Amino acid sequence: MGRGAGTIRPALRAVVALALCVGAEVEAQSVVDVLVRQRQAARVQEVMAEIGPRIPARPGLLAEPSDAILRSYYAVQRQRAAVRDSLAAADSAAAEARIRDARLATLRWRKVDPDDQGDFLDRFRETYWRAARPRALPIDTVSTPVLRGRLQAAFGSPTRNADAQRRYGYGGSEYVQFEYWFVVNDSIPLLALDLDGPFGRGLLVAGDERYGAFLDDLKRDLSRRLLAVRSPDPWVDYYHSFDRGQWYRTGFNGADLFTRTVRTPRWSGRAPSDRWIIHR
Repeated sequence: MGRGAGTIRPALRAVVALALCVGAEVEAQSVVDVLVRQRQAARVQEVMAEIGPRIPARPGLLAEPSDAILRSYYAVQRQRAAVRDSLAAADSAAAEARIRDARLATLRWRKVDPDDQGDFLDRFRETYWRAARPRALPIDTVSTPVLRGRLQAAFGSPTRNADAQRRYGYGGSEYVQFEYWFVVNDSIPLLALDLDGPFGRGLLVAGDERYGAFLDDLKRDLSRRLLAVRSPDPWVDYYHSFDRGQWYRTGFNGADLFTRTVRTPRWSGRAPSDRWIIHR
């Protein structure tokens, strides 16, 4: 009896302890449930205060909060955030446009005359040229002969063209009809040249890669200047088409554009001087 009682007592104590633990766990779970319900009720109050009449009231809404209310609340919040983001993006775009317009308003273009090529090359011979991207601007889509006449009207004769050896005694660009060299704001070198003589469209515009972020703005400003020209000036160039194996004399006589095949000019056989190389 004594030994049996001694054996039962530890077991009984374990059962009692287990019962107490279970009771404590149940009580703790009940407390958690109460806290959850209180938090849900408070959240519903916040939702209703936030969205007001956007969600129609239903009986038992406060007593039994539903996920649908919270989803509606978050949908409203996402919509408001989207509106704020779109307004911020619009403000940012407007600010960038104002900055771009301010920069363009201060641009000063100087065309390099043929006799000034030496000075240009002394300053910019080591330039690594980077082409501006096509932007569907007039300077990218209009026929090159039309742009050539507008360049003539806006800036005068090109810095160099295909018959540069005959006219100025230096090696010109045999496979390029014309090149305009510019210095913008006294420090930024820029080139504008044809892509396929009188048969092409648009211009190749290239600048120093250090100004790559500004190159599109420069190209846009050049396009704007050419578009502002009221009428083209007369001009005449020679062009050697490597693909066609033919020389052409092309130009604008004041009334019509023309392109005629010609025999290979004698001066084209002169050896060009490395002194005038610009392209890297």
